[in-house]
Amino acid sequence: MEGLATFETIVSYCLPRGFLPPVTPELKHITIGGATVGIGIESTGFRHGFVHDALLEADVLLPGGEIVTCSPDNELSDLFRALPNSYGTLGYILRARIRLEPALARVHLHVERFDQPGAYLDAMLEATHRDDLDFVEGLYFEDGRFYLMTSRFCEETPRLDDILREHIFYRLVQSREDIWLATEDYIFRYDPEWFWNIPDSPAYTLFRRHAPARFRNSGFYTRYAAWKTGLVGWLPGRDQMEPLIQDWEVPWDKAAQLIDFSLREVKLDGRPWAAVPIRPVNRATLYPVEPGELLFNLGCYCQVQRPDGAEPWHYSRIMDRKCFDLGGTKMLYSSTFLDKPEFEARFNGEAYRKLKAKYDPGGKAPFLYEKVAI
Repeated sequence: MEGLATFETIVSYCLPRGFLPPVTPELKHITIGGATVGIGIESTGFRHGFVHDALLEADVLLPGGEIVTCSPDNELSDLFRALPNSYGTLGYILRARIRLEPALARVHLHVERFDQPGAYLDAMLEATHRDDLDFVEGLYFEDGRFYLMTSRFCEETPRLDDILREHIFYRLVQSREDIWLATEDYIFRYDPEWFWNIPDSPAYTLFRRHAPARFRNSGFYTRYAAWKTGLVGWLPGRDQMEPLIQDWEVPWDKAAQLIDFSLREVKLDGRPWAAVPIRPVNRATLYPVEPGELLFNLGCYCQVQRPDGAEPWHYSRIMDRKCFDLGGTKMLYSSTFLDKPEFEARFNGEAYRKLKAKYDPGGKAPFLYEKVAI
């Protein structure tokens, strides 16, 4: 498939034929090329790792203009292993060949509520060892409510819940023990609300119910948010808002500490944190996680009001530092504040410089640090 193929396009082609990519991000407009050179996750990560773990071969446009084909076992295997977390600075994916997994038309979600993070994490860990599950994920709230969703493909369901028009997914989770969704709706369950960025208000309720489907997706919201920011960004108080759109990963035995810190130090005004267990399959040169090690991924995807007197990006900065102090790492698709020496130490800068000299000797593309760091 072409590197610019969106997961919406990929799913619409593959699912009717009984297959899906092993890891399909929740937002429709994400591309296979972008999720490969970035880091893509999902609720299948406990079994299939990251998006890039399904990559079999890629045609790459190098910064100097040459097109090469890399795979894990050809003469360009070093480029293949370095694509994840390179963000296009070593080359641009023109074509990707990936592994697919069997899939059915519907998904059954079972929801369990917990009031203590320890019990919640124990149940999530146990779920990662179950062969009868296809998806494992969770949400939790600052008032101490924890929700674990364990899900599986199925052929038939007693009903299908509507999360495009009738229900907001993350709210439905709080009110039902069992949810049945069409597989495509489940895969893109956070796309209609752009996670939890669409406000609950009478106007937006009407929008949810009646807006054309082409407006009920993350691609439209991204464009709308950019327009709105430019229009109202000058209003009083807007400079106190910051995007807390991040993913952090820590070793599983540090998960409870990261949860405790997030609940104690960050205010989301009633919106949830998202959690998934991830077990990487392959070693990626520029993303320092070990194959087979179970990781706890914590994500947040909303605009937040930072505390009075706090510096810009306050919450992102303190969560980054806590994650690193716990021996974890973070995805670089969002704001990153490390200085260059620490950045290179954490993301294998020495190996990256050698790869950069080999595949971009003319310096046509930016270096990774210059591209992602603020």
